[in-house]
This record gives sequence, structure tokens and C-alpha cells, in this order.
Amino acid sequence: MPTAKTAWQAPAGAGPAELTRPHTNTTVIPEAFLTRARHALQRQRMLCLDAASARAAADAVFDDLLAQVEDTFFGRKHLLAKVRTRTDWKKAIPICGYGEFQPYIDKILDGDSAVLTASDPYALLKTSGSSGRPKLIPTTRHWRDRYRGRGLYAQWGLYFSAVGFDQVRGTSVLDLSWERTVPAPPGERPVYPISQRPAAVSALDWLPPWYDESWFRTIKDEDYLGGLYRKLRLLAGSDVRIVVSINPSRIINLAEVLAERAEDLIADLRDGTFGDAPCAASADRALADRLQAAHRRSGTLRLTDLWPRLSVSVSWNSASAALYRPWLEDALPGMCKLPFSATGTEAIVTIPVDAHPSAGPLAVDLGMYEFVPVADGEDSRIGQDAESLEYWQLEPGQTYGVVTSQANGLYRYDLGDRYTVVDFVGAVPRLEFTGRTGTVGSFTGEKLTEEDVHTAVMNTLGNAWGTRPVFSCFPIWAMPPGYTIAIEWPAGLANSHAAALAVRIETELQRLNVEYAEKRHTLRLRPLRIQPVRQGAFRRAEELRRRAGASPMQLKHHWIDRDADLLDQLGAVSAAADGAGEAI
Repeated sequence: MPTAKTAWQAPAGAGPAELTRPHTNTTVIPEAFLTRARHALQRQRMLCLDAASARAAADAVFDDLLAQVEDTFFGRKHLLAKVRTRTDWKKAIPICGYGEFQPYIDKILDGDSAVLTASDPYALLKTSGSSGRPKLIPTTRHWRDRYRGRGLYAQWGLYFSAVGFDQVRGTSVLDLSWERTVPAPPGERPVYPISQRPAAVSALDWLPPWYDESWFRTIKDEDYLGGLYRKLRLLAGSDVRIVVSINPSRIINLAEVLAERAEDLIADLRDGTFGDAPCAASADRALADRLQAAHRRSGTLRLTDLWPRLSVSVSWNSASAALYRPWLEDALPGMCKLPFSATGTEAIVTIPVDAHPSAGPLAVDLGMYEFVPVADGEDSRIGQDAESLEYWQLEPGQTYGVVTSQANGLYRYDLGDRYTVVDFVGAVPRLEFTGRTGTVGSFTGEKLTEEDVHTAVMNTLGNAWGTRPVFSCFPIWAMPPGYTIAIEWPAGLANSHAAALAVRIETELQRLNVEYAEKRHTLRLRPLRIQPVRQGAFRRAEELRRRAGASPMQLKHHWIDRDADLLDQLGAVSAAADGAGEAI
């Protein structure tokens, strides 16, 4: 017999209509949408294989950027009316960071027109702040219509092709890569993350057919894990073939929620409910019986138990995201795993066009891109006068910093991202994201990487804790400076074991990173410290940030995290749970 369902309450502001609205998960991927995605993918592949077409597309981007910026405040200040060539462009505009663009953003916020682009921004996109305070990036209809929307159709074309365009019609996808938001009131310029936005701005923009489906709708004040369970419940009877997320952690969280709430889902399917509430999706006793049998056989439920024809997962698979691969493989063993585009708030850099698991060709038609070689271990921003290369001048195996110019108003903008050339797809370099400036810990030249930290902890713990350890390393400035690893501590394990664990991880770190070892031996770094936190503390801290306005897609877990406030918050969350005598 199934166990009692987990107590569930509707989030504040969620009325009966939001929980029982019509269930609309049928024929989710119509032919017209597939055709558009197929054509966009074919275009990207053609640009890679035809050098002349790629160069022509890049030239068209440059011409469009000039048309957008010439008669603007920025254009007049930099005398861009005199620019005719890419060389002229580089001489007229120094390489910039966000600080140089802040005054122009402030003018936009004050209501000025034609500041950076002829097409005035209709919204400002808030970055995740993963490398500092969140930035506000303008977004225009011209940028979305001509560039951004087409790029999204192209990458989804690859995901559909992996299933087979002839097989995917009428089936479902689970899109975890963005969320819809409520449009701003008339007369207001909205501010939101790129992964949270309202409907398309025009017929040319990206608008998937699942935009109005019940599982894709958001509920005010719904907690993150509760939202994942709601998607599982509403899509339980659908033929889901593809699951797409930006961060692999979200797919892993989805699998964990299914395993943790297997009996809840089985009971809800049998009763036609969602917790204690009626559900938009009707009862499905046959599915409930099948899932119950699977649960009895293995003691858990997997995503492929729920969706037997699930065959493609999509997420970032490079840099620190690559460290999730073992857990992603455990959640979706043997499944085709494709990369999400190398995309951020400021620009789309690559569009995947084939089965390469972690890299994609440069999106030569979605922006203007320049490249500055980066020495091994270098972790500084690109200089204003640095000499840059064009994409056709890049070399396989070399790592570069990327400078982009976009029709959203960012010109010669240092993204702060590092990419390594894997190979060439025809005439276009295939790039793999290898990290951001500032993600390396280096008080004294030790250049401690996220991979160093992750490997040291995992090698030290092995399977001793029996679960996936959740942790992050925080650089702490002091005399001398050093590092503290906050790690979710198993229930029943005394905190007094933290000192011994710190010594073991320290030994492994010194083995992996000789510079770190040298700085420790010369006492320029203090010994590593471990801060035990309650299980679930990281998840709770993320939930508090989400409630404060952060997007779940932008809450990225880092194995080296410079946010000292997060370390304090983890301690506060743990202390609050200890004081209440409850689990987090």
C-alpha cells in the first residue's frame, strides 16, 4: 500500500483556478514549429560548411551594428559615422567592461532615447551576478527579432533532430531552461533575468508552443522543489522525449524530487489530485499501477520509469558544469546528452549543430566576435587596447577571451568568458566554454580551480557518505588568507570530525595543485578549514534567494564561490534549523 502523501499547501496567491485550470499537454510540438526549427538548424549548419556564407553573415552583422549605433549618443561620442571597416571599428571603440557602459545604462533608465541603439530597449535584462553585482543589459525588439530568436530555434532544431523530426511530432518536451513572467504594466520598462520573460515580442521571436501549457505556467510564491514536482505531476501521462535545462543541476534535482516523492506521485495519479487539492490532470490508475510496480522492483523511481521514451537530455556540459556528468549519467544512464548553447544575458556565443557533447560552432551570424589569446592560468580582464583576432584566425587547442559587439547596444564588450577551440566545423571554430574570469582562487598565485576543489573533496570522501556531497569553497581574506569549505554534514556525524576531514582534503589539494602546496608550506596560506552546515542548507539558501527575486536558472552552484554573504547565510540557515530542532 502506498504511504501517506506529503503534506502540501498551495503557495500564497495561488487560487483554485491556478491549480485546476484546463490541462493542455496534447500535441505539444506541431508541424509548423518543427519546420521553423529545422530550417534554422539547417541554416547554422550551412554557415559552418560554406566559408563564403559565414563571412558574408559576419559582414552583414557588422553592417547592421553600424546602422543601429551611428546616430546614437554612443555613436556620436565615438565618431562612428566615420567607421567603414572592422579595423576602423576597433580603433574607434576601446574594449570595454560593464563599468564603461554603466553611464549609458543610467541614461536609458532616466528615459533617454537612442542612447546605444536606434531601436530603443523595451526591457533590461538582469544578469545572475555570478562574477559580481548583477548587471542590467538592454534588450531591443530588433535584437530579438533579427538575432536572439533565430538562435533559439536553431538549437532546438538540433534537439528535435536527435529524436527524429518524424518521431517527435505530437510528443512532449520538458523545458526547464526558462520561465514566463507577467508583463510589466503599460508605461513601465520591465527588468527581469533572460531566463524569466513574458511572451515573444513579435512573430520572429522565440515562442514555443508549450508557452501556455499548464505545466509551464508559474505560480506565485511556489517553492523551487514544489515547482519541479508540479511539472512531474502534470506531465506524468505525457510522452516526454526531451528534457532541457541550462544547468545540469536542475535535471538532477528533477530526478531527486521524483525519487523522494515517488509515493506522493503514485497516490496523486491514482486519486487525480495534487497533494490535498484537485488536479488539472485527471487520474491515471494504469500509470499509477505501473509506477508502483517499478518502485517495488527497484526501491525508487527514475525519470525513464515515468517517461519510457525519454531519449535526449540537454544542459551545459563544460567547465564547472562538466563536474555534474557522473550524477547526470546516474540520473539518465546511457542517454544522448547534448549541450545547451553557450549563451548568456549579453550574447549567444555558440550554437550546437551536431552530437558533440560539450561544444558548438561560433554563432557567426548572431553577433560580432573578437578573440584575445589567454595564457595558461591567466585570470585577468582583457586590456582596452589588446589586439584581437577574427574567428578565421583562431587555432585549435588555444584558449581565448571573447569580446563581442551586439545589436542590444554592447560594443566591443569583454564578456569575461574563456573559450578553447576544440576543432573547426567546416570554416567555423568549435568552441568550448572553459570558465569565467575571477572563478580561480589565487590570493598568492596558487590559482586554485573549481576542478581542484571538486576533485580533492570527491577523492577524499569517495563513497564514504553514500550520497552526493553538497559543498562549496569560499576564499577568505585574512592574514594570512585561506579557504573554507562549507559542506552539508551527514546527520549523526559529529562536527568534531571536521578538522580531520580538512587535513585529508588539504593533503589531496596539495597533491593536485603544486602551487597551492608551495604557498601552504611557506605559510602564505592558512590551513584549509571545514564549516559543517545542515543537510539541505544550500537548497534552502537558494530558495531564499529565489524568493528575493533571483531566477532558478541563474542560481548556479560554484565549487569556488566568492560570495561571503552566502557563507554567512548557510551558517544562519543551519543555526535556525538547529534552534528549531528540525530538518531543513
